[in-house]
Amino acid sequence: MPVPEPLAPSQEERTWAAVAHLAPLVGYLVLIGQFLVPLGVLFFGPKTPFVQDHVKESLNGQISYTLYGLVLFLLALTVVGVVLVLPLGVFLLGLALYNMVRGALAAGRGEGYRYALILRLVP
Repeated sequence: MPVPEPLAPSQEERTWAAVAHLAPLVGYLVLIGQFLVPLGVLFFGPKTPFVQDHVKESLNGQISYTLYGLVLFLLALTVVGVVLVLPLGVFLLGLALYNMVRGALAAGRGEGYRYALILRLVP
């Protein structure tokens, strides 16, 4: 008996998933705001596996980037850290933006996406 192919995500599901990736950009203007919209989508958005997978990936990315930023801040308090923080901070910002945009584009196409160099804390 052949295994049925999974249905392609609907336009609504793709939109919710893309919002989960891009909303943290606005959330950075508010303290811990980068977590609020993805958490809202996780709890109140569609419960489809496609949307939930993208939301969890976005949350894992935002948690990881926040932790990396805190480490950079603590590193900046040291003499050696002052030299390292600027290039590492620019790299972290570029990585975060790259992953958020690539995740949103993949969601718009109905594909999965995994952020690079993040901790997988939300299962």
